[in-house]
Amino acid sequence: MMRVVVLALVASVAHCLPNLVDDLAAHGNTSQLADLITKAGLEATLKGPGPFTILAPLNSAFDAIPKDDLNALLADTNDLANTLKYHVLQGEIFSWDIQSGRIVHSLTGHAIRMYKQGNDIYFNNAKAVAVDLETDNGVIYLLDTVLDVPEGTIYGILENPDYKLSKFRSAVDKVRYDRLLNTTYSYGNYRYTLFAPSDDAFAKLDQSQLDRFFQNPTYLSDLVRYHLHRGTIHLKSLDRNGRVTSLYTGHDIGVDISNNDIRLNHVAHLTESDIEADNGVVHILDHVLIPSTLTGQIVG
Repeated sequence: MMRVVVLALVASVAHCLPNLVDDLAAHGNTSQLADLITKAGLEATLKGPGPFTILAPLNSAFDAIPKDDLNALLADTNDLANTLKYHVLQGEIFSWDIQSGRIVHSLTGHAIRMYKQGNDIYFNNAKAVAVDLETDNGVIYLLDTVLDVPEGTIYGILENPDYKLSKFRSAVDKVRYDRLLNTTYSYGNYRYTLFAPSDDAFAKLDQSQLDRFFQNPTYLSDLVRYHLHRGTIHLKSLDRNGRVTSLYTGHDIGVDISNNDIRLNHVAHLTESDIEADNGVVHILDHVLIPSTLTGQIVG
């Protein structure tokens, strides 16, 4: 009899919890997300039985988006709905379920990487400032950043003319890494971090140096592999001096931090960071990284 009473009390308490949308609306620091859920026509879904896990950006996270970008997002209901659905996971995921490096998929079907850094939990590049907030139909994590919906594969990003990465894309094509970087992430496939030199970065090399790269398949393959890391590294993980491994085995990339300025191999700055892809993440560099084995042949 006592067990029945306890179960009834637990059920009664659970029933008294607000649903996900009402809970977001009730808290001042997530009210903007609640408004956007309604605007995007997702309110009925997220008030439904679920359960769901919502990765909820704080109002301050939306405020940090450049005004023109935010206005463009709000003007396109489909784009807004797609962005918000990227912040929703099917089922309940609690902090004790998270294993560093675990990949989950949002309602859009796109992958999100969860990882732990000390006592902190991250979803892609966003830090969870509060975890395990239970509601009647799911659980909420509060994030300090709005997640960017992946822009296709890493290779798709190289093809995007807005990023001006055509020279590196040509190198990738020539050494036949295009298929690897165009593979959508699925179970058993790796995700990658690409440190992609911009066309301006290649322009800093002498023409003779470029010719040596592109006329020698071995040199070019070494160069491409040196800019690739197996695994996903977001900007917030590049916050300390150290080294990053590359696919060019035995040749790491140096990371130096000084006054919040990140440099790779003492020379390269990140001009754009955390460009999400379905199979990893891309950072754009203002210098070409040249491994030590090629320094004499190419630079000398």
